[in-house]
Amino acid sequence: MLMKRITLNELRQLAKAANGKINKIYLHWTAGNYHQFFGDYHLNIDNDGAIIATTNDLAEYKAHTWHRNTGAIGICMCCCCDAVAYADGRVDFGNVPPTEMQIDSMAKVVAVLCEALGLDINADAVMTHAEAADLDDYGPATTFERWDLWKLPDLPGDGKLKPGGDVIRGKAIWWHNNW
Repeated sequence: MLMKRITLNELRQLAKAANGKINKIYLHWTAGNYHQFFGDYHLNIDNDGAIIATTNDLAEYKAHTWHRNTGAIGICMCCCCDAVAYADGRVDFGNVPPTEMQIDSMAKVVAVLCEALGLDINADAVMTHAEAADLDDYGPATTFERWDLWKLPDLPGDGKLKPGGDVIRGKAIWWHNNW
């Protein structure tokens, strides 16, 4: 399996080659450790924000989101091996929390992908695994089976926990408008 560190410019080229074949982007965390990469995702983001590609073809089928993998890119942050979520909305990210660099890098990746693929940066095209799982009845609203990026600290903002999809998409829109 390919494991290659890539730049945003290299990512842009990979995305251009997949244009017309991708209509969704799903955002995850691995529930693993920093520096622990998984081939189930097209892109892994390490604690320092490094982007690790597991394929040279973003249209390659990867099994990252239940019933939602065709025409989709899976991106993950390598973190949260011992994270715990609570029904009251509290989250303990454990000893391997998402870093500010990971969150920012994921937002940059989303901005680059959406631009190159012609996708809008909205919840129809870009969603967290928690958001997808809620739509499919196995997320935080029901069973908590999958709650990847359900909540994230809004950094460098106020640092309060907010819906993870809103945090990533908001930062991606900022990057899209300020590059």
